[in-house]
Amino acid sequence: MDFDMTAVFHYGQDSEKHINRFQEKRLEYVTRELYNYSAEQLRSLLSSIKEIGTFAVAEV
Repeated sequence: MDFDMTAVFHYGQDSEKHINRFQEKRLEYVTRELYNYSAEQLRSLLSSIKEIGTFAVAEV
């Protein structure tokens, strides 16, 4: 997966709302992309993320 956007800055009224909406849209995009991966590709991706140490678990 390759992402062109690395940062989002939003100032003004309702900035939290806009940032949350961006995060939701980014999650939708990533989810759609993951559906195209095979089981082996997903295992490999998870393994590489764990090795690098950038795997983050979202708290609900």
